[in-house]
Amino acid sequence: MAKENLSEDLAIFIDWENIYISTVNEYGAKPNVSAILEKSREFGRIVAATAYADWTDGDFREAPPTLYSNGIAPRYISARYFPGGRASKRRTNSIDVMLAVECSDFLHNHPQVNTYVLVTGDGDFIPLVNLLRSRGKQVVVIGVSEATSYHLIESADRFISYASLLEEERAARDEKPRKAVDPYEELVRAVRTLKKGDKTRVLGQVKQQMIVQLGSFDERDHGFKKFKDFVVEAEKRGLVNTVDEDLELHVYLPDEKIPPAEEPGPAAEPKKTPAKRNGKERSAEAPASPNGELELSDLTPYEFGIVCKSVADLETPASFVNIFSSIRERTERGELELSREEIRSVLDAMLRQGYLKPARKKPYKGAKADITLYRLDRRQKAVKEALNP
Repeated sequence: MAKENLSEDLAIFIDWENIYISTVNEYGAKPNVSAILEKSREFGRIVAATAYADWTDGDFREAPPTLYSNGIAPRYISARYFPGGRASKRRTNSIDVMLAVECSDFLHNHPQVNTYVLVTGDGDFIPLVNLLRSRGKQVVVIGVSEATSYHLIESADRFISYASLLEEERAARDEKPRKAVDPYEELVRAVRTLKKGDKTRVLGQVKQQMIVQLGSFDERDHGFKKFKDFVVEAEKRGLVNTVDEDLELHVYLPDEKIPPAEEPGPAAEPKKTPAKRNGKERSAEAPASPNGELELSDLTPYEFGIVCKSVADLETPASFVNIFSSIRERTERGELELSREEIRSVLDAMLRQGYLKPARKKPYKGAKADITLYRLDRRQKAVKEALNP
């Protein structure tokens, strides 16, 4: 049995519908509540645990007594369905919204709780994860690997595969040590499996596949702070190759042809047509982006300052992927209101106006693919004013 850590308080929020459907579909069994609680106790003392569902639904009616007996409060949320009948139409996300609202309220009223365990695989909870982490909280996600958003896996401080909970229980009963595995061999196997299935091979999805294969995987157990560092080490050993594509880092096998790294920037001559944002027309004299998209002149001084600070806070020079992700994280925190396309337009504009300076280079000696790294030109007057208003 895991030793309870009494130095930290933690709260558990369970998206019951998500975990129930995932375990039934993948393993043909209902969620093992005891295993979830036992694993959670490794991170601290459980001071609150709540499960959200429409308990009148036929699949969930028997769950509340079991939850009560394990110290979990069943929170009833009426699931509303679109016109057309329950069988053919998907429910609204009222349950997800209530979980996020009550978790945010708990965060405000219980500052002593340092760890939050979210039992779900739904990527819609990424903004909630970012909110909790921005308040200095540790976020642990427990979910079924095959049914969990890989972006959710990346956003959490720690992801625990539900399959690993079952494996730990079996190992405890059998008292047989788990067979040691080579993490680099598993990485190559994961990339090969994704390639065979013609699936995207971004970092998050590769890690997700490794978790599926192993039941659990944490790069920190092998001396790496980030999964990217682990993959880079594998690339240095000649086991995989990486390249920036479509704003994310993709992983390839050594015998695959590496596509050229993406060169973000203007794709056409600037147009003179005015564009609109928030119903306001931009001046025709202002430099326009290639497709009449968002331009720097559309940003308020505050918005431009946040963009510049997002770049300045990174270890420079930084890849376009890291810069994009840093700005996107600010939008998820509510500091900016920019869509994915608008962020791309702003970065294109910063490149054209020289606020971002590119440098083509190899990430390290021996890498097969060159990448372009960027730094913020702090000498530019507009940048200076944005960083020091």
